[in-house]
Amino acid sequence: MNAETTRWQELKIPSPLQKIDSPVFVEQDISVFVKRDDMIHAEVSGNKWRKLKYNIEKFKAGNYHALLTFGGAYSNHIAATAAFGNMAGVPTIGVIRGDELHAQSNDTLRAASENKMQFHFVTRQAYQKRYDANFHAQLKAIFGNVYIVPEGGANNAGAEGCSEIMHEIPFTPDYVYTAAGTGTTAAGLLVGSLNGCIINTVSALKGGEFLSHDIQRRIQSMSIEFPEANLRLKDLRLITDMHFGGYGKHNATLLANMKSFTDAHGIPLDQVYTGKMVSAFLRDLHDGFFKKNSRIVLLHTGGLQGAIPY
Repeated sequence: MNAETTRWQELKIPSPLQKIDSPVFVEQDISVFVKRDDMIHAEVSGNKWRKLKYNIEKFKAGNYHALLTFGGAYSNHIAATAAFGNMAGVPTIGVIRGDELHAQSNDTLRAASENKMQFHFVTRQAYQKRYDANFHAQLKAIFGNVYIVPEGGANNAGAEGCSEIMHEIPFTPDYVYTAAGTGTTAAGLLVGSLNGCIINTVSALKGGEFLSHDIQRRIQSMSIEFPEANLRLKDLRLITDMHFGGYGKHNATLLANMKSFTDAHGIPLDQVYTGKMVSAFLRDLHDGFFKKNSRIVLLHTGGLQGAIPY
């Protein structure tokens, strides 16, 4: 058995659904579960696996030379794309923000390089064009007929992969909590959900109000394939005030929330996404937000590669 076969066998799909307990849950008569997408795979965990799954299929269905995507120097998405591509036999190219960097600049880029990803380092100014069709044309002139995946896997194929999370839950939750950067995961959850399940979407970015528009636009673009998708928009609850200073920012309160949750339930969190999602849940719990007999699912979207000690 070769090493690549062994890496595929490490996949945990469906990901575990872990029930957690607390005297507060008993007091409020609620049941709480954590959907452990962080356990899907050691290198391609969380929503990264979900977002890449159908993009890899689209690559294989076309006549492409490589899969090209975008990210920063510490991007979970870059690391996951490189690992997934290496396992699937798909050549990958990472357009990396920061022309002063190289393949050995940090552990993330080093791991991606070991997974055979080719890098194209660009200035921060040039990186701002990552959604621009002309920039994509320039990249294709350099690298040939590449299949382009947006930063973070933020496209319809990525959202479709995330929609399958709801299919793996053996009951209909009353509430699901997810962290959000682009809103792709939230859009997928809404597409895959049953009517009446509230998708609590916690922005990891300051000024995350734009996510409402982006999620709506994503769902509308998926409505041809998923005709009832637009009906789910009413079940979106966007939480924009739990960013703790902005993307990648944290403070003592956030770290205390993370430590309290991990100490109680043995589940590690990261400060960029899942810590903020759990903080929003804890605030709602404190405020008595949930109706009795509610079943609540906290989606662990991974991101532990960049977690700091807390």
